[in-house]
Amino acid sequence: MVVLTLRHRIAGLVLATLLVVCDAHAETLRTLDDALAATFPGARLEARTLVLGAAEQRSVAKRARARCEARLVTAHVAWRGDSLVGAAYTDRRVVRTREALLFVAVGADSAVARVEVLAFFEPSDYRPTPRWLDRFRGQRQGPRLTPGNAIPNLSGATLTSRAVTESARLALAWHELLLLPRLAVSGPAPRRAP
Repeated sequence: MVVLTLRHRIAGLVLATLLVVCDAHAETLRTLDDALAATFPGARLEARTLVLGAAEQRSVAKRARARCEARLVTAHVAWRGDSLVGAAYTDRRVVRTREALLFVAVGADSAVARVEVLAFFEPSDYRPTPRWLDRFRGQRQGPRLTPGNAIPNLSGATLTSRAVTESARLALAWHELLLLPRLAVSGPAPRRAP
């Protein structure tokens, strides 16, 4: 059973409200809570806020080979006991002229575990299919993690394939450069009594 803290529930409600307020025509495909529960079943989740200074933003951008504009990143860290199961990140990207909210989960082995589209503001013709998104599973940070290499191009949706791939590379960079070093020092958050 996935235990979601009040903070997770409030964040999910705020996110859902923002998506509706920003665009009544946007298609919300899945909530963050649902994506976390499907990705890390039975895990204990904690939200960790990663604050990026200018130097960290540059390091992440260089590692990911993508622009990193985020100064605050939330890592939804999953634990089983004291063992790290993985972490999930969300990234809001402009695809063509409108935004998409992407969910990228990274496993304990620092490989992509799952990529999903939580909301898509572009026409549905440009939305990636679940089958194409499954191609990210098991991918690691590296020069081949680009459309046309390890990830096939999406026919008619080149900008979508670039946006999703950049989000995956950013999530891997946040995970490797920011989250894992912090977890090595602090470990899991103490469990709260039910």
